[in-house]
Amino acid sequence: MVGATLDPGSQLREHGDVRVLRFHLRTSWSRFGPQVGKITLAAPQEECSTGTDIPIDKASSVTFDTPNILVGTSRGVVPHLSRDHCNSVDAIRWINVPFESFLEQSHPVPMLQTGPDPLHTFLGFDKRKHIVSLCLRDPRDIHELPPNGNTYVSALCVRGVRKVTLSDWRKYVYKLQPDVVFALSDTPFTALPHSQKRMTKSIERSISWLVDMLRPLEPSWSLSRSGKLSQHPLNVFVNMAGGTSIPAREAFAHSLSEDLHGPDLEAVKPIKRLDDGVVGYSFDLAALRGSILKPLGSHRRTRQNDILQRESPNMLQDAGKLIEVPTPGNGEVLTPSPLPSRFTESHVLPGPSSLLQASLKHLPEGKPRLVTGVQSPHEMLRLIRDVGVDIFDADLAIAGANVGVALDFVFPLPPDHGPSGEGKKRDVGHNLYDQVYARQYGRLSDCLAGAAESLSQSLAQLPICPCVACSPRSPTSHILHSKADIQSYVETDRNREAVYGPPRSRGYLHHLLHTHEMSAHTMLVAHNLAVLDTFLSGVRDILVDVDGNDIGRGEGEDRITRFAVEVNRFESAYDDTMEVFRVARECWHEVDLARGKGRLGREKEKEGLIEAGGVSGR
Repeated sequence: MVGATLDPGSQLREHGDVRVLRFHLRTSWSRFGPQVGKITLAAPQEECSTGTDIPIDKASSVTFDTPNILVGTSRGVVPHLSRDHCNSVDAIRWINVPFESFLEQSHPVPMLQTGPDPLHTFLGFDKRKHIVSLCLRDPRDIHELPPNGNTYVSALCVRGVRKVTLSDWRKYVYKLQPDVVFALSDTPFTALPHSQKRMTKSIERSISWLVDMLRPLEPSWSLSRSGKLSQHPLNVFVNMAGGTSIPAREAFAHSLSEDLHGPDLEAVKPIKRLDDGVVGYSFDLAALRGSILKPLGSHRRTRQNDILQRESPNMLQDAGKLIEVPTPGNGEVLTPSPLPSRFTESHVLPGPSSLLQASLKHLPEGKPRLVTGVQSPHEMLRLIRDVGVDIFDADLAIAGANVGVALDFVFPLPPDHGPSGEGKKRDVGHNLYDQVYARQYGRLSDCLAGAAESLSQSLAQLPICPCVACSPRSPTSHILHSKADIQSYVETDRNREAVYGPPRSRGYLHHLLHTHEMSAHTMLVAHNLAVLDTFLSGVRDILVDVDGNDIGRGEGEDRITRFAVEVNRFESAYDDTMEVFRVARECWHEVDLARGKGRLGREKEKEGLIEAGGVSGR
């Protein structure tokens, strides 16, 4: 069992007030229509009152408009990006850290960090620019795992499966002080459909674990240092349980909004309903699609290095000793009253929109809706149109960069932007492994221009891509690498403006990819994140007045109608099968095998197939 011997109460008191996440809806004309909001994370000021509007410290606040993106990490690192890149990329505002990747040690390394803001400090993220959230499981990982117990969750790290108890998770959260924490959820990582008994157990456990997460450390913690009532000390997002069963999802949502009674009410005082203690709702689409990978069994692939490793049976911990462990502080597991046994999952999966609507239709509208596991920009637009989703994960951008795809799409489409001349739908990106790009010297995107190109009349109307590949710029100040540089260098011009260079070409990145240069993936991640950020900025521009003026209901309905029309245009112009990703993955695999043991034999075999007309060379 992974454990920690810390006093979380003393750690939390040591750091004073936590930052409060607030969500303000700027436009919303229906419960499930497209909406635009603003997320603000800031520390309340000392002179806060008991009113609903709490003054905030703007100096340390993070604010951004929604819809927007959340960027996932592996061991706290945004794939392919250094800390300097993360702090300079404008598209990265919310970073999610799956804690299971640190569980290979009995005492996870981040727990050794001391001082204020330990998670930000340990991972090197800028508190003034980034919201850093903490979850236990990686929502992108859908390996089949051993089942959870009443008081623990099975998590996957590089050394196998670890069982994290509720008390462990509370200690990790209160020690590391994330800006946002995702409550534990009993998600079945087994092949669909799930039995009625399993769905009922999943809902009961998820509610019980949320109660434990909302349980205060001590009776006095609900009071701030000024002695006045504040909200719960944690910004908690709850994963909406219920699987692919609409009645189960409705029952879980009802459990959040109903009044608490008895031991549950005493455990979470002063909260009267569980929904009062959460700031937002999250949905993991990967676990809903039924695409569960094979069991870990004797072999598995790690996410970090994709090296085939052998799984040892003794890596699994003894679940028998954990199944009887009571919830800490209460003496018993907080389990709500049994739910009605009417939850079944069909072999025919409902669409994501209908599942999300079932979870949200009886819950408040003024809380952010976060979705992970989207597979295409088309799906993002549909979820904005049909559900009003506010935050999407950016795994699409990172997955494309992993296999050499430079995203290239924009919303709304320009008037002359439609299917290609041959009547085929456009790809959402460019597979830069393809030999067709070997001698192409244009920028990565046809829809976006580089900052140095914006002065050209032909490109002046295009949005600017601010990434390091399309808009490379020289530093505005001299880079000092050592104390000797500091002592010898005298700054003569402190008001230098950034000088942008020409964009990196497709042929250049094609060369870097084929020579296994890591900088290619760095530029692609930065570029793809910028494309997604510009894409969602276009969504917001359609739905709100660019000058910030209020919009009446009549004009709001006109904007919703226009948004629906633009979504249809986008779907008719761009390929939603994401074929470019499949082809790029094959090309990446071929280049990956182009060196190492057996290379000459593979090349000879491929040449024979080409001569026989079996395959075409790339």
